Amino acid sequence: MAHVVRGCLERDFDASTGTCAHEIWIPQQSSLPALTVAEAQAIGIAFAFLWAVAFVFRRLRKFLDQA
Repeated sequence: MAHVVRGCLERDFDASTGTCAHEIWIPQQSSLPALTVAEAQAIGIAFAFLWAVAFVFRRLRKFLDQA
């Protein structure tokens, strides 16, 4: 859901007084894109897989250091 902010068109802005003749509401895009459930699950699975691989390598390194 986009946030809505107050704005002013350039043609309605009076630079000498710093005022706007007609304020408008402008939808602001968020910094993160909207995700579907499937996309969010794919990202979560990728993080879990990355964590699992790092965990295995850490355990393997500890095992090899003890040997």
